Amino acid sequence: MIFFRKPKVGQILGILGICFILTIFVLPTFSQANKKSQTKSVQSNFPLILRGGEVQVVIRNETSEKDWNQYAFEKTKGLLDAYESFIGVSFHQAAAPIYKSLPEPEKNKVKLILKEAVFLNGTRIGGYNNVSGDLGKDLGIFMEPGIVPRGYPALLLHELGHFYFTEPSWLSEGIVSFLPYLLTKKGTLKLDSEELSAVMDEWSLEEARPPKDLPLSQDFRTLDPSLGLWFYSKAVRTQMILYKELGNAGYKSFLKQVTLAETLNTEGVFKILNKIQKKNWDHILQGWVLAGPYAVYPVNSFLQLKEIDKL
Repeated sequence: MIFFRKPKVGQILGILGICFILTIFVLPTFSQANKKSQTKSVQSNFPLILRGGEVQVVIRNETSEKDWNQYAFEKTKGLLDAYESFIGVSFHQAAAPIYKSLPEPEKNKVKLILKEAVFLNGTRIGGYNNVSGDLGKDLGIFMEPGIVPRGYPALLLHELGHFYFTEPSWLSEGIVSFLPYLLTKKGTLKLDSEELSAVMDEWSLEEARPPKDLPLSQDFRTLDPSLGLWFYSKAVRTQMILYKELGNAGYKSFLKQVTLAETLNTEGVFKILNKIQKKNWDHILQGWVLAGPYAVYPVNSFLQLKEIDKL
């Protein structure tokens, strides 16, 4: 399935995708042949030692932004180290379900492909995630330099997080957007002020509530692609609610159990929450994840940075 993102004014656009569900910003369609870059491709292979062993970070750069390779590797290393440290699950263990279905030469690789123009099925889409091979034989995270320039790693950090979190989408999309901020605030991940602002820009907190506001568990992006930004705004703020309710230790335990779950749906998420802390989660997340009017947390919760910074 493909979902479309509309532009956000005043900032660089990101594309938030997962291994099996694709979120894309559609650019004007034109002949792919006429837009092929004349820049020579440069591939960099960076060995990365993690808790479970070595991972190869393979970066194929087909643009003129050659300094991007080293920057992207540094951010990849920093994020994966931070995930392992905070969650307590090795990258190899978390990514095992993804690598299980891939050919042996493709296992234990993180592939980043930077292209002047990213196409899928003949349409220029800006970027997409195909680490699982679900969208074709060319594996990796595909991006254009305009959405992940040096100093603006939000999309890259988001996509890398999906090696840990994939389903259900309302949960995974919120976690991988929220965690870089939380890890930075905890001192586990090093992002400068500009990079952290880029992460927060991707939350779409300024997105206006649509007339038909459905719960996240229904994944209403399938009904109207223009609602994509509202979906992400609700998803990331739902993680802020969970963090406030669970506390730091409880939230870490929650992330660990989610990561280790072989398969997970919304019902399974609520079982994990009740196992960690017995609360009326149906009421707490009403309006957010479950159907019904907003109850404990109104729709305007966590729209202000001062409220977020108190977490």
